[in-house]
Amino acid sequence: MVNIKKVANQIKFDGMYNTVYIEVQEELNNEDPSLEEIEHLITNKEYYVWEYKELNRYGELSSVHAKTLEINDDDAKEINSFKTKINEKVQSLRNLEMFEVDSKNSAYSIWIGSVGVMVIFMMHNIIALFSEYYTTHASVVYSSYALVLALTYWAYRKAKQNHENQHEKYKVLLSDTREMIKSGLDSNYFTYDEFFEAV
Repeated sequence: MVNIKKVANQIKFDGMYNTVYIEVQEELNNEDPSLEEIEHLITNKEYYVWEYKELNRYGELSSVHAKTLEINDDDAKEINSFKTKINEKVQSLRNLEMFEVDSKNSAYSIWIGSVGVMVIFMMHNIIALFSEYYTTHASVVYSSYALVLALTYWAYRKAKQNHENQHEKYKVLLSDTREMIKSGLDSNYFTYDEFFEAV
């Protein structure tokens, strides 16, 4: 849900996207490509938009370049309803944006695994320093470690599954929203400039 003109402008002029700009320069074999050349390239090669979105994700910036459509009193009821619905969809896209990519390369295993290891480490220190359980109740101690590991794995699977469910929801919502945008533009309910954020 990006405005290609805005993406091209930011790649060329915003230092945050220097790595993408360098790749664009190499691809075009041009040290100072025009905005039109960049637009053409990123329209035809999705890789650059993907890299742009990745940088935004790491910077916690939105790649949903849509404005909230104004609901005018003089608009027909059908147009008002359409604009309200599309505004809701765009907001939902923003809310789910972190799930745009699937969980394949996520850090859930690291985050949740780290918590599990830290809990076992703290349990071990407390037991070793303040009790004799390693000698008197060793099976209970090791069973509790196994339980923590099992709960850690369960939490990882739940987090991963939730991410996949939200990812599927995002894909359907994105497809529906794109169709609505096309329909709204074709029906002249709003203009491109009214909907997409400017450069």
